[in-house]
Amino acid sequence: MERTRLLSVAVCLLALTTLSIAQEDAPGTAAATQDSTNPPGTSPPKITGQSPSYYVVLSKEPTEIECVADGTPAPTYHWQKDGADLEIADPYSLNGGNLQVRRPVEATNGIYRCYATNAYGVAMSNKIDFQIAFTDAFVDKEKATFRFNEGDVATIPCNQPDSVPLPSIFWTDDANPGNKIPLNNRVSIDPNFNLRFSNINTTDTGNYQCNVKNDKMRLQLLSPVKEVVVIPVENIETRPATFVYTPPASVDAFRTEKLRLKCMAEGYPTPVITFTKDGESLPADRTSYESYGQELVISDVMASDVGSYMCTASNGGGTPTAFTITVTVKSKPYWENKPEDTNIVINEGGVLDCSAEGIPVPMVTWLINGVPFKEAEANPRLTITEGIGGGRVELTNAITEDSAVFVCVASNEYGEIFASGFVNVESIPAEMTDAPQRNLNSIEGRAFDLTCAGQGSPKPTIQWTFQNNPIVHGESKYSIVEDGNTRSTTSTLTVTGVGVEDSGDYKCIIENGFAAVEATSTVNVRRGTTIVVGPGAEVSVELGADAIIACEVDHDAALEPTVTWSRNVGAGEEELDLTVPGGRFRRAKTGSDNLKVVATVGEDTGTYKCKAVTTEDEASASTELVIKTVPSPPSKPIVSKRSDISDTMVAVAWNSGDDGNSPITDYIVSRMTNFADLGWVVESTVPAASTQASLDLSPYVTYWFRVVAVNAIGESQPSELSDEYTTAAAAITETPEEVGLEATDPGKLKVTWPEVHPYDQNGPGFKYVVRWREAGTSDDWTPHNIDDYRTTSYEIDGGDIYKELEVEVVYVNDLGEGPASEKSGFTGEGTPTEAPQNVQVVADSPTEVVITWDEVPASSINGMLQKFLVYYTMVEAQAQGQEPAECLPNTDCRVGDLTPYMNYQFRVAVRNGQREGEKSAPVSFQMPEGESGPVYEMSIVPLSDRIMVKWGKPASPNGVIKGYNLSYNTFDGNDLGEETRVPIGDPEADSYKVESAQPDTNYRISVYATNGYGLGQATTQEIKTRVGGEPPKPLLADAQIAPGKTYINVTFVQKDEGAAANEFYVLYKEANDPEAEYQETKRVDLLDKSMTNVPELEPGTEYLLTIVAVNDAGEVSGDEEKVKTLAGAAQRASPIYVQGWFIVLLIIIVALLCILLVLCILKSQRGGKYNVSDKEQQRKGDIESTPLKDEDGFEEFEPSKDNKDGELPRGSQGSLQPSEPGSSDTDSLKEYADGELGKFNEEGSFIGQYGDKKQRPTDDTDQGGAAYSTFV
Repeated sequence: MERTRLLSVAVCLLALTTLSIAQEDAPGTAAATQDSTNPPGTSPPKITGQSPSYYVVLSKEPTEIECVADGTPAPTYHWQKDGADLEIADPYSLNGGNLQVRRPVEATNGIYRCYATNAYGVAMSNKIDFQIAFTDAFVDKEKATFRFNEGDVATIPCNQPDSVPLPSIFWTDDANPGNKIPLNNRVSIDPNFNLRFSNINTTDTGNYQCNVKNDKMRLQLLSPVKEVVVIPVENIETRPATFVYTPPASVDAFRTEKLRLKCMAEGYPTPVITFTKDGESLPADRTSYESYGQELVISDVMASDVGSYMCTASNGGGTPTAFTITVTVKSKPYWENKPEDTNIVINEGGVLDCSAEGIPVPMVTWLINGVPFKEAEANPRLTITEGIGGGRVELTNAITEDSAVFVCVASNEYGEIFASGFVNVESIPAEMTDAPQRNLNSIEGRAFDLTCAGQGSPKPTIQWTFQNNPIVHGESKYSIVEDGNTRSTTSTLTVTGVGVEDSGDYKCIIENGFAAVEATSTVNVRRGTTIVVGPGAEVSVELGADAIIACEVDHDAALEPTVTWSRNVGAGEEELDLTVPGGRFRRAKTGSDNLKVVATVGEDTGTYKCKAVTTEDEASASTELVIKTVPSPPSKPIVSKRSDISDTMVAVAWNSGDDGNSPITDYIVSRMTNFADLGWVVESTVPAASTQASLDLSPYVTYWFRVVAVNAIGESQPSELSDEYTTAAAAITETPEEVGLEATDPGKLKVTWPEVHPYDQNGPGFKYVVRWREAGTSDDWTPHNIDDYRTTSYEIDGGDIYKELEVEVVYVNDLGEGPASEKSGFTGEGTPTEAPQNVQVVADSPTEVVITWDEVPASSINGMLQKFLVYYTMVEAQAQGQEPAECLPNTDCRVGDLTPYMNYQFRVAVRNGQREGEKSAPVSFQMPEGESGPVYEMSIVPLSDRIMVKWGKPASPNGVIKGYNLSYNTFDGNDLGEETRVPIGDPEADSYKVESAQPDTNYRISVYATNGYGLGQATTQEIKTRVGGEPPKPLLADAQIAPGKTYINVTFVQKDEGAAANEFYVLYKEANDPEAEYQETKRVDLLDKSMTNVPELEPGTEYLLTIVAVNDAGEVSGDEEKVKTLAGAAQRASPIYVQGWFIVLLIIIVALLCILLVLCILKSQRGGKYNVSDKEQQRKGDIESTPLKDEDGFEEFEPSKDNKDGELPRGSQGSLQPSEPGSSDTDSLKEYADGELGKFNEEGSFIGQYGDKKQRPTDDTDQGGAAYSTFV
């Protein structure tokens, strides 16, 4: 029952689909507002096809001169020959408009022109020069002999016959019959095709023939033989160059064509031709040379090419000869603007413009329907202008009879061109010739086209609308393409990337002012079927692996796709059944459309296609499945001798095997020899494009070869071994390389050379021969033979110390001796026996000395003096043994890069080529003072109108420090103010206060150390002073408060913004005594320190404190705050760690930790898991609760024994705030943690707030004060 119901539904759907398709294929009905029975449009004729202007044909072979024209009504044709009407009779006939010539003969030669005529005008073709191809015979009939003396100029005439078309002409001789003779600057052909020799020689003797070749007739004629006899001359005299051919003195060159200037010269030696232009360079991009430099060619001639050109011939014999050619640039007429066909409507007007250029400027005239304008019938609606360079046709208030073809003719003395354009007067109401499809279904995401066409005169326009809203080309997803001619229009609307919102009515409206018609197309858009995850371009797996090919389909909910797989592995496409149990082709998993190929084999390689089909559309995607493996071994190599190259050159060839579905990239050719120790050696790697390698082998060796193919997977097995191949023995041709000579012991010279393996010995009986003799003599060589090829050195005993020997090393075998390697060298040197005497040292600068000594006797050097070595050490330095300075003989000996004001010891030794002699006695010398280095770590503290500058002694004083110089000046960008320089005579000085600075100003401050040399290197910093005015209100909460039992230490903290305070003091009184008066502490200069002490207080008592900030603009007081001194020992509160509640809390925490530890152990043993985020939160809590106690941090605050309440002193909360900019790790409360608050004494300094945190180390007492005073 269920199947019956499904079948009924399917039948209904099929019927509806068929009806829908039938409706879609029916064209839309056009709604016309005008009767469409108007007659078709008319137009004058127009030539659309014609033969070339120069038309050469074969005699007596039927041919046809083309003439094709368009026009409505269809035109009729007639022809003219040589300006007269042509009667169409034998041998002429017409084929449409084409003129057929049945049997072309000489009488049919002439100038032809075709005319196409209808009721609306006459069109005419180009003039066509019709010629019969021919080549006359040579006038010369007999062999001619030409005799010349060697070195003479010679000309052999061609006397070529007439020919149409122009033939190609060349010369041949009996030395190489049938081939053109080679040409050069000595042997060339002039423009009249005569063969010219600028100087003939005896090798030119022979028989020559001039060849005339007519390609159209496929005919080649040879002139009678021209015998050339050259009589030898014993001494050929030099003959200066003279011209034998030049172009005319004046040459016209035509625009856009080529200018050719050819000069030919004779002389001995052969002249060389060069071309120049007066005062200008030749255009490099358009200049070339032909005929071996004898012809200048300038292509694409333009106006700038006018001028005087000179060709010069020179051959080194006499004065070069020159010839001048004056070039004038002319131009045949060419178009700037041609008339265009124009369709106009009755009572409208039209214009045809025509303009042309040329040199001279051409005259422009008009033809109307083939008749000159001035001879045509007058027309009051027509105005025509003619003249130099241009003309115009203007038609007003046109009627149908005004339709005509107008021909614009431009002519000057060098040619004539013409172009035609018609004026067609039409009045045809618009009509629809093609309506868009009435109903159209489209798929979402795709594009659809609607085409609408109409015709009329004037040419109709087409407008598209969607849901009655106009559609604009290029707007959104719309594209409109229009095509047509002068009276018809076709418009195609393309909608791309369509969606459901594009469903609706599309209307095409055609109108031209005389009528309007329209048609409607209804479009329905559905979501398309797509393969959203395709198989890709290629799937590659290695043999035996499983392959997965992806295919995922997206589709409209109403369109259920059927997905199938097919493949083509070479035997045509086959469907794959994925339902076979245990089959090799299956779905990758249940519900998936992906294909899985199990255990791939080589035959699985092929194209696999996934296809999804619905009732409305389908989609498919393909990929290549490639099963890859290594290649098969190549065939057995064949070895053949290449004796054409050398006796040891062979060719190794093979055939490739299967590439394993991965292209072979290379072949590796290896060889094995009868020398087993060498093993297999790769001889060559050959690209896959070749299957042959040329190898140069070594003589006297037996070889076997094998080949391995390589692809991306790997290497194939080696091929079968080639047959054995043995090379013949040969004499040695190699010169020993890398021969070395080394002087060893006195009087001895060691010779070394590389070992020659038996593979390279070329034959039996190999040995080394070493021979030597004294250099510069003709004495006999002393030879020494070495038979063991493994011995690669020999020591020559030359007898004398430092004696020059000539040495040769030669390779020898039974077939001969190879070339010798020639070297010369000296035998070993002895040790110099005397040290330099009277060594003296003179300072040339604070860092350089000049050292002199007495001349060392030549006899004591025992060899060739190479250099002197100067050893020097700094007396104060503990480390010794630095590299000596080297000084060449006969030059100043200078030692530089020394440290000023240091004591050095200098000793000098002699060095020959091998050995060094004894050092001289040491000479001590103190360097003079030099420029001091920069001061150590300068720091600057700027206030509003005061600046503190601090520094340390220079690390490199380079002398005795006598004091310092400090300079400062203001600056604004690149503008510097006047410099103020302050000399400081105290060498122990380490600071300076600038007391009269300007507020809110940039300063550049430099400090120099001075010594006996003068000013040292500057240390410079740039700072900006604080703004002026009263200082900000100081707050006790911002200060650092450290109460003791009988005092309170107060550390002032400058504000980040506003004016700076220069000084401060504290007002204080007892808080609970209403009669107490404020007392004042000493004023503290903030450039010296930042802490003051409130003294002589009572223990455990509250005081009111007020900080007062002071500068030159006034004093500013802060608010009162209470601060309590520490109590005495009897009132000291118990520490927190001995109080009962704290002990109970610790016990509870330890118990909880134990329980937690037991639970964690039990859970880990059961394999349980904990939440990582919870663990991290726990760790975070642990970190936050851990006391900050390390070498750089703060210890926890511990109440003093005198503080029974354990109260944190007021103001100490500042220790938890971030440190101010410029603070360092020393800015901490380390002193706080000890409970000995008395450490905060009056020596605290304010400088650390602004100075560089890398302070120069000071003594321990200074460090203690600075640590607290720099806390912010």
